[in-house]
Amino acid sequence: MGTKKIIIFSLLFALAAGQDNGGLSPVVKSFLFPGWGEYVLEKQNRGRKFIFTETMLWTTFAGALIVSNKYTDLFQAYAAEHAGVETGGKDRLFWVDVGNYNSMIEHNNEHLRFREYDALYPLDGDWDWTWSSTAKRKQYRDYRVASDTWLLGAKFIAGGIVINHIVSAIDALYLQRIAQVEDVSVSPVFNPASGLAVLVLTLEF
Repeated sequence: MGTKKIIIFSLLFALAAGQDNGGLSPVVKSFLFPGWGEYVLEKQNRGRKFIFTETMLWTTFAGALIVSNKYTDLFQAYAAEHAGVETGGKDRLFWVDVGNYNSMIEHNNEHLRFREYDALYPLDGDWDWTWSSTAKRKQYRDYRVASDTWLLGAKFIAGGIVINHIVSAIDALYLQRIAQVEDVSVSPVFNPASGLAVLVLTLEF
């Protein structure tokens, strides 16, 4: 939800800050595809940097998801082989519990002691598991944690993709504003009361 709000806010910012009667402004173009607006503003070197960053981020994001899915397939197959798990229709909490308890009975007995009845699994074959050894269970847990770690990494990279779009849009806005400067002047101003002199920079658009 947070990422969606950032994207919507950033798109509104891009639309508001970069209005162009001739079509999409460079700001919007850079927000949609980082580097595009920079190319339109004839700043190819800056544009290439954003395009390269975008390409690397998407490549890394896809790679992280692929590795995460590979580990997911691995730990589920491993649990089916060494603990007799029926893999279909299970949520994440179930897979976490499979790695923390040697059997479903052990899991249910512990939660019964704490009167956590909502956490109990039904006594049918679909939810049952029994590990052949503790070592196998720990190996399974390593596979599952690896899957979660790669998935978390993919989420962070997705955030980086959003940031790259925002930064490119801001950069295009900066370049667009700089290009509209018609005259720059610097004039000294002396303050007799304080005895200080300052330089005033004036930009004319």
